[in-house]
Amino acid sequence: MIAPRFVAMFLATACAVTAQEIPQKPEQEPTSKPSDTQKPKNARVIVTARKWEEPLRELPQSVTTFSRSMLDDAGVDSIRDASLFVPNTLITEFTSRRLSFPFIRGIGSGQGDPAVTTFVDGVPQLTVSSTNIPLADAERVEFLRGPAGALYGRNTIGGAIHILTEEPSDVASADADILLGNFQRQDYRVRVSAPISETAGFSVTGLHSRREGYTVNDFTDDDVNDRSSFYGRGQLVWRPDDADTLKLTVYGEGARDGGFVLSELNQLRQNPNRITQDFQGSVDRDIFSSTLTWDRDGDDFEFDSITSVQDWSIDETADFDFSQIDGIRRFTSEEQTYLYQEFRVGSADGNSIDLGNDTELRWLAGVSGFYSDSERSATNEFRPSGANILFAANNVGSDRAAGRFDDWALGLFAQATLSIEETWDITGAVRWDYEEKEATINRTFTPAGFPALTTAASAQTERFDEILPRGSVAYHANENVTTYGLAARGFKAGGFNLTAPAGNEAFGTETSWTYELGVKTDWQDETIRANAAIFYIDWEDMQLSQFNQNTGGFVTNAGEATSQGVEVELQADLVEDVTVFGNFGYMETEFDRFTDQFGQNVSGRDLPFAPETTWGFGAQYSTAIDDEIRVFARADHFRIGEFFYDAGNLGSESYHLTNLRFGVRAANWSIEGWVDNLLDHEYVPIAFQANPGNPNQFVGESAAPRTYGVMMKVDF
Repeated sequence: MIAPRFVAMFLATACAVTAQEIPQKPEQEPTSKPSDTQKPKNARVIVTARKWEEPLRELPQSVTTFSRSMLDDAGVDSIRDASLFVPNTLITEFTSRRLSFPFIRGIGSGQGDPAVTTFVDGVPQLTVSSTNIPLADAERVEFLRGPAGALYGRNTIGGAIHILTEEPSDVASADADILLGNFQRQDYRVRVSAPISETAGFSVTGLHSRREGYTVNDFTDDDVNDRSSFYGRGQLVWRPDDADTLKLTVYGEGARDGGFVLSELNQLRQNPNRITQDFQGSVDRDIFSSTLTWDRDGDDFEFDSITSVQDWSIDETADFDFSQIDGIRRFTSEEQTYLYQEFRVGSADGNSIDLGNDTELRWLAGVSGFYSDSERSATNEFRPSGANILFAANNVGSDRAAGRFDDWALGLFAQATLSIEETWDITGAVRWDYEEKEATINRTFTPAGFPALTTAASAQTERFDEILPRGSVAYHANENVTTYGLAARGFKAGGFNLTAPAGNEAFGTETSWTYELGVKTDWQDETIRANAAIFYIDWEDMQLSQFNQNTGGFVTNAGEATSQGVEVELQADLVEDVTVFGNFGYMETEFDRFTDQFGQNVSGRDLPFAPETTWGFGAQYSTAIDDEIRVFARADHFRIGEFFYDAGNLGSESYHLTNLRFGVRAANWSIEGWVDNLLDHEYVPIAFQANPGNPNQFVGESAAPRTYGVMMKVDF
């Protein structure tokens, strides 16, 4: 269970943030009407992590939330950027945006389904290929740490990331941004919002983004890993009466990225952002999504319905020998269409059931499910010029795997909170999840100059079901302090690999139990917030991403593993015009039982992509120079401690980042400068073992070098 030193660290932190006397600032009369440049600092932080609105301080769970103004102040335009502010969280991604892998408290995934699922306005993104959409119109982003399966279902065993988009405003408005940076970066964003009538309104957001690559291919002398994309979202909201709200949302993206810029790890560290590949691939991603929500706020209950259809496709080519040898080329195609539906009913907001004796009950219950139809294919083309070096001559040709994957799931869930004398909150939640997966996969090998050899396809079906309980107790010592404890079970369904070494065609369910103790505080009308938590995770049959150069990425089950750690978050407006923040995470992870793909017994070693420490701190200064204009400056520094790329702990990395922002803001315009990775730190955030015969050989991608630019914004 939880090590004594973590308990001691937690108690010391809890005592520090709850027992200290913090002087109260004298109340001041506002000098002008609040605007985007001068927002009230005492706005209460509201979250929807438990599918109902409640103050962040009263939530018995670790959650980090970002408002629109916080995202703008920090220059955050992606989930990966936001994750730097979240303790014990690491998001690894390739320069091709279609692969983004969140890890929270050591729990995550590479290939296969996510272990930390991204939700957009309540709709889950079922794969890692559609999780990192732009935050161009996000109103709030919430990082839920710890299993969220009791309410959100499968594949939230590590947590959930919820993006809530901005709704149309009550008055006509428009704004436009232009961002220009080095590597020819150009971002053009426009948003228009207006009422249609007294009961309806609409908004439209468009974003075009492009940049040149910051990696050079020495074999061709070309810049590679460039990016270009178009993104748009439209919303229509109709409120026919005081109780009902209907919202139709449609968004889409077309992304055109350069190929994966992979190179042997040691060479990459000697010559960052330089590769030697004879074939430069590309990655195209197209996403289209439509969602209809219906919210009914009655006097005694609330009803919510979410209906969504999403379609995405991937077309990808890559140099699969990662060198100038014309040995293997990889061609990947994926597409998926799925329908998601959720119905939810619960007690009305602010109108819990009065049970007498200063006891109230708040509740919700619901059902959700989806149907997914996807097709995937992967072809390795073994080239003649590489046959004598890499492969036997008779292996020249193409090896293609193609499959159809049908998946449907159903979940029933319920939650109730019993509040006693406004001091104790006792919450219980439970979900039953059922999922059925079917895969039909065939393999075709076409030797050079000979007829194709096809393995007959056969359908495989697996069924998974789990009961996911969750319980928590919160104690509100006063209006400023909440302490809590919780226990929750997490679940991630098994599935099928499109390509994998023999014996690894399918993988099983992953389950876990998480235990957490925490304290949340806020002071001076929430101008000072300090939170701390400790956790312990015990899970079985962890799904681990592996790689084989002959087959590609695949998923297999590890044995038992544990993770435990401590987290601290602080934000304060202690001095007029100055805001400071800090976060710290410390984590110990360990394989209790696992033998990796190379036959190594890795028991006692750390989990991959689980940094021992993550921390960050920063400050922002903003002051008025007249009634309408403010100047500001901000500096953030982050440290990602040592983490390993692999289960055997043979390859590792650590890095730090310093970011700056500064500029001038007025009521309807702003000009800002920014620098990311100020010190031009060179590191390799993602790498994997690429040689099935040598566990010490890794290939990876360099991180972005120093980038800088200017952003101009105008509001109408």
